[in-house]
Amino acid sequence: MIFVSFLFGLVFGSFANVLIYRIPKGISIYSPTFSFCPNCKLKIKWYDNIPVISYILLSGRCRVCKKNISILYPIVEIICGILAVFSYLKFGFPQGIIFFNLFFILTVVSFIDWQTTEVADSLSYYLIITGVVFSVFNHQLGDEIFVRVANSLLGGIIGFCFFYAIEFFGSKIYKKTVLGGADIKISSGIGTYFSYSCLIKILFFSSLSALIYVLVSSFVKKEKILGKYIPFVPFIFLGSFIYVLML
Repeated sequence: MIFVSFLFGLVFGSFANVLIYRIPKGISIYSPTFSFCPNCKLKIKWYDNIPVISYILLSGRCRVCKKNISILYPIVEIICGILAVFSYLKFGFPQGIIFFNLFFILTVVSFIDWQTTEVADSLSYYLIITGVVFSVFNHQLGDEIFVRVANSLLGGIIGFCFFYAIEFFGSKIYKKTVLGGADIKISSGIGTYFSYSCLIKILFFSSLSALIYVLVSSFVKKEKILGKYIPFVPFIFLGSFIYVLML
């Protein structure tokens, strides 16, 4: 089952790459229905589109134009494969599917935020809606269905208000944006999966990981990063993952 979970994750990792590439560029995820080379735009044959394996066999190049294809493609696929296995081992089946959905979207929005510093509202709203819908089956939210749905809604509302308050008062104090709109909505979505009790811990782990990144980057790059804007969604993802590890 672990191997099946990994393959399941690889397949969704391939789809994650579609979302990461197309959404920021405003390209429909439905049309064209086939994958294409980001350089020559020609259709990629199915046998050249097998997650990770095709990338290795083609040495990271397009078969047609021979230009390099970003290493991020297999990295995203492997990350999703690992997250699928983790979700299965941590929560079992079918509970693991619920939390793989969470990790899948967080992976997509993290890469988009890191590359563009913008996240489409559609992904944030998808996370919130699925969190509420899946709450019926989410045992992390309680033993009874009514309690689960109520905790999910409460988590989403408090998650939004809590992070919005940080942005509102933080911007007044520091005279600049502290959190982006995507950070607030993604946090609301996470709240629908774990309820409000997770928010303080996730904020702590997110902030700590971001601080470590800033300090290490400042040391390595020999430049002042502290005080500059950095995409925070990836660190919210990391904070959420650490939180789940501790459950």
